[in-house]
Amino acid sequence: MLLEKPGEIVTREDMRRRLWASDTFVDFEHSLNSAIKKLRAALGDSSGNARYVETIPRVGYRFIAPVEQLSAKALSAASVSVDAGSSLASAITQLSGKPSWKRLLWIAAVVVAVSGAYVSWSYTRIHQTQAKAASKTSGGLKGREPVSFVRRSMSSPRSTEAHDLYLKGMYFWNKRTVAGFQQAIECFQQATSIDSNYALAYAGLANSYTLLTAYSSSSAILYTSQARAAASRAIQLDEGLAEGHTALALIEQNHDWDWQTSDKEYRRAIELNPDYSTAHQWYGEHLMWLGRFDEALKESDRAGQLDPLSLIIASDRGAILYFSRDYDRAIEQLNAVLRKDPNFGRANLLITFAYVQKRMFPRAVAQTDVGRRIYGDGPWYWSLLAYIYGRAGQLERARRELEKLEKMSRQEQVGPESMLWAHLGVGDKEEALADLEKAYSEHFGMLTTLKIDPAFDPLRGDPRFQDLLRRVGLADNGATGTNTPKP
Repeated sequence: MLLEKPGEIVTREDMRRRLWASDTFVDFEHSLNSAIKKLRAALGDSSGNARYVETIPRVGYRFIAPVEQLSAKALSAASVSVDAGSSLASAITQLSGKPSWKRLLWIAAVVVAVSGAYVSWSYTRIHQTQAKAASKTSGGLKGREPVSFVRRSMSSPRSTEAHDLYLKGMYFWNKRTVAGFQQAIECFQQATSIDSNYALAYAGLANSYTLLTAYSSSSAILYTSQARAAASRAIQLDEGLAEGHTALALIEQNHDWDWQTSDKEYRRAIELNPDYSTAHQWYGEHLMWLGRFDEALKESDRAGQLDPLSLIIASDRGAILYFSRDYDRAIEQLNAVLRKDPNFGRANLLITFAYVQKRMFPRAVAQTDVGRRIYGDGPWYWSLLAYIYGRAGQLERARRELEKLEKMSRQEQVGPESMLWAHLGVGDKEEALADLEKAYSEHFGMLTTLKIDPAFDPLRGDPRFQDLLRRVGLADNGATGTNTPKP
């Protein structure tokens, strides 16, 4: 597609419409990013200093090198060379004369397709005969292929069925819902059952367990052992897999509150794959929790450049703006997400809190009702209403919502996070601190917000809150991320 329009922008949406069948489960964003990365690896190109394939942030890609038409005879010669297991350099040499950029890109595309045993962005199924060619190509390139290219092939699945399941898992994972994470876990487990050496599937499994904890407001103790085991297995299978190190970093951050190790793992992931958008996205969050907002925004912007259509990356940029107390820009950013998907939960919740801080209480209530229509009634709903009405000065109404929540807690388990927001709303600092202590004892991931969340401002002067900050490694001397939590 890039060579059909040399020098012109090919949008990601054009690629989606042309390459992704409507009835196919595929993580388009991840697959397209992976395909472009492989092309660049084979060409010796980079996104930061592009010579061949240029990224147009939030739009698409453009081939920027000179293009020369390649004859059918030359194409046939190149195909034979690659299928026979010759190196990329020798395949170019056999075309005689100086190598044109079109020849180079075509051969790079062949190498990408063959060595990975599938073309991610077109979702092509490679038959057994092509898989054999992949093995030959891998041997033919010995010693001369880019390291990152070799590492990706180590992480590639051995069967199309396992790959299908991985893509389905990523599709559900990107929905960022409790049900989506549960479906993703099922897909990743099936993928690893089929291919026990599929490192990427183990990384996806780890991330699904970790985020399921966060999105379901559950104790981190519930799924952490499974998440850690999956992340460790991914790294054991492929130490050079950025996704595995990113998965481990999230666990160290959200469960262990080990900011130093988490920082190290995020940096390692970015070093291994500078084009892995999730590593930049989550490292930006990591810096945000530490109050390093300028650095966080830089990482978030880089993630957005790499994956311009990602709603979760755009939402997390809104989170950085919100927690840095730039509420107007946060609302603008989150509204942009909701215009694309009015039901995207992360953006709905964040903009609700931003409206509260701007004292736009009717809008906050209306946004909460949007969430109710999407997710139904639950502890979160009554908790948020109690918080909003309390902040609006309607204490009687806030207390009525708290009573509903307390009644519900006598019939089913209500987590400390839900009770916390209601108690903050009615101004009950003692109960709010008790909720935080319970959240600490059960390792709730929401404690990563302690240092920066404006909702906790009424508690900051209390020595017990400062002690809690110290225990999760977020006291003032922990702003660099080099500390670890203390017992």
